[in-house]
Amino acid sequence: MKISVGTRRQLALLGVLGGILVLALVRSGRNEPAAPRPAAAPASGASDPEESAARGRGRAESKKMSADDVPLISRSDLDAAPSKTGSGSRNIFDFPAPTPLPTPTPAPPPAPVCGDPLFRGPCPPPPPPPTPAPPEIPFKFVGTFGPKDQPIAVLVAGDKIVNARAGDTVFERFIVKKVGYESIDVGFVGPWTDVRRLPIAP
Repeated sequence: MKISVGTRRQLALLGVLGGILVLALVRSGRNEPAAPRPAAAPASGASDPEESAARGRGRAESKKMSADDVPLISRSDLDAAPSKTGSGSRNIFDFPAPTPLPTPTPAPPPAPVCGDPLFRGPCPPPPPPPTPAPPEIPFKFVGTFGPKDQPIAVLVAGDKIVNARAGDTVFERFIVKKVGYESIDVGFVGPWTDVRRLPIAP
């Protein structure tokens, strides 16, 4: 196979460029400073003597622990610790006892009444019946006539007309107590002591 002149020149040029590239890489590698090596960790044997002694004691003590050395836990250890009043600390598991409610005073028993087995002595007499209300006044006062010192009242009840002075009994159940020009005072026959004022009728 015959290689042309142009191809030979290209191969020669590529060879020259490759050599230059190799020389540049070699020079750059020589000029770069060497990276500092990390300081080696001190050996376990070259550490602080006190720290080594403490580690040795800790390992020795941990190795000496056994199941017999673990203290037993009783029920009293699980109970809540007593509260420290005034110490400034608060135990969340300490529940104070509730304030007791005051005991209600029982009501005194009712006094025994007559007929009760506990009642002693004779029964008191029954109270008198209440006095009924006085009857309503069925007449009207329509006016007066006669002398000023002893005026006469004119009373009208339906178709009946009665003239009465102070002290007179009218309509069998009423007493004229006082006669005035504009009203009269009326009492009642019977146990009533009430006095009612009857104004003149319009």
